[in-house]
Amino acid sequence: MINLKNSEQMSSLYALLAAALFAFLSFYGTDADTYLFPRIIAIVLTLLALVLFIGNSAKGGDNRDSGIHFKAIWPGLVIGLIFALVMEDLGFYASSFLAFLAILMFYGKRSPWNASALVKKTLVSLAFMVILYLLFWIGLNVRTPTGLLF
Repeated sequence: MINLKNSEQMSSLYALLAAALFAFLSFYGTDADTYLFPRIIAIVLTLLALVLFIGNSAKGGDNRDSGIHFKAIWPGLVIGLIFALVMEDLGFYASSFLAFLAILMFYGKRSPWNASALVKKTLVSLAFMVILYLLFWIGLNVRTPTGLLF
């Protein structure tokens, strides 16, 4: 049995298990040509998670945390859940823009009510959406979910 001595080891083990599951599922009963990109991503994630786990295991130390700090995590989880729920209706790019803007608004250092910060965060979110479009639609020729807005 693995003796997990710190929260980093536990997190890296969970990441390794999730990445290994995704890698397995990308090879199980799928077409090689269609799932090439997801397979590459799954393998890279598995390798990175393995490196993270080995590095955290070698570090040692006992700093078990009393629990997960959900105050900082819950807004991101809610944003991710809403993103997943509205993606089919709004479309991938529009919902990605809104989700990224919401993350910037909530986790940004500046107040979300500051007008100049709002403009900058909106432009960064727009740039993020354009990069996603160029990467998936143009570069990889991957069809993304379309909805009302595209």
